[in-house]
Amino acid sequence: MAAIRKENWTAGEYLEFERANGVRHEFIDGEIRMMTGGSRRHNLITGNVNASLVYQLKGRSCESYASDMRVKIAARRYLYPDIVVACDHPEFEDGQFDTLINPTVIIEVLSPSTKDYDRNEKFAMYRARPTSRASNAIRAAVRTAHGN
Repeated sequence: MAAIRKENWTAGEYLEFERANGVRHEFIDGEIRMMTGGSRRHNLITGNVNASLVYQLKGRSCESYASDMRVKIAARRYLYPDIVVACDHPEFEDGQFDTLINPTVIIEVLSPSTKDYDRNEKFAMYRARPTSRASNAIRAAVRTAHGN
């Protein structure tokens, strides 16, 4: 993942940049990192898993978000999980309601290009988050009936 050229951004500067830009970036210890786009397969898996979660969570006090919900992992760490679930009372960093601070479950769909980063660095950050009860990975290298 490529970093945006500027030394040591603050969390406030990152959020201002992110909200004005309209393109998702992760923020890790003062560095803004551009994210890669998802493949067709990645999007199909993410959508199907999220749809299943929405169905399974019906009637419970949980909400499931796919891909576009930023999660504050620590004071200077913001990530975009592929799927995140928040139960009981979802809490957000501010009145924009675009940065979840109390995820319950975090799911990453592993792609060949990002699997090492997701499995190692990203999962270590997720596990350090006190409100996350589970972090899961789904391998995106599943072939569809059409072979795509």
